Amino acid sequence: MSADKSAGLHAFVTRGPRAGTLLFPHKHRDGSYVVSMTRFEKDYVYITDPTDLLGWLEKGYRLRMSNRDGGVASPSLIEPGKIYRPVQL
Repeated sequence: MSADKSAGLHAFVTRGPRAGTLLFPHKHRDGSYVVSMTRFEKDYVYITDPTDLLGWLEKGYRLRMSNRDGGVASPSLIEPGKIYRPVQL
């Protein structure tokens, strides 16, 4: 449904006409996020707390990300190595 900029995670579209567009965790209508090891829906894990996303990324799960305002309405499954995390000093 929408991209959640408040989760502190972001990535970039790397190819095509939207290359360079920021992506944020895709928040579904029910308020959940999706992480998965594969693109198949049977493997989806639904996460309700955005603070739990980092733990799943550290386990190697990919995160569905989008940016409707940037022209990327359909969520893409982004691998952990391509997702920028908040820096804590």
